[in-house]
Amino acid sequence: MQPAWAIGLMTGTVLDGNIDIAAIRTDGTVVAEFGPWRLSPYRQEVRDLLAEAVQAALAWRFEGPEPAIFAEAERALTLAQGEAVAAFLVAEGIAASAVAAIGFHGQTVLHRAPTRERKGDTRQLGDGALMARQLGIDVVYDFRTADVRAGGQGAPLVASYHAALMRSLCAGQETAVLNLGGVGNLSAFADTEHVLAFDTGP
Repeated sequence: MQPAWAIGLMTGTVLDGNIDIAAIRTDGTVVAEFGPWRLSPYRQEVRDLLAEAVQAALAWRFEGPEPAIFAEAERALTLAQGEAVAAFLVAEGIAASAVAAIGFHGQTVLHRAPTRERKGDTRQLGDGALMARQLGIDVVYDFRTADVRAGGQGAPLVASYHAALMRSLCAGQETAVLNLGGVGNLSAFADTEHVLAFDTGP
């Protein structure tokens, strides 16, 4: 596969009010080029809506019907992030047709880590189908939910990205990558082909 542009979106659990947007050219295994990036702030009304959704999630705790505010917040954040991507592409001179996919993390409003006794649970807000219609670009989304349901800790892309980054640097087993966010993740080569990755905790 020839390298193509991929756009990554992230809004952390800390709710700092920014949409992180980054572009890379990749063949899916190796990073061919680190492209432009920017922080795009949410409008205040979207920030307030997300904060309200998080408070509703903390009261809900995966018990009973979902809070009604989730649907409103999901639509608002999806459209806001789509608008931010459209502006980013125009500003950076990247045609939408040159973008193979957008990775849309969405927004974590509630996350329960797995334990030995039970699988974890998570609730992410983000409508990838809506964003795909909005931008006319394929959107990959809801990574965390599928990973948690499969018994993971909810960060399935971190290890793949770290592996691609380490390969691009010709790094070996002596190298590890630590991602510090709302939850920390550590990735390292277990051998020449496999990556060991796990959460380190808040």
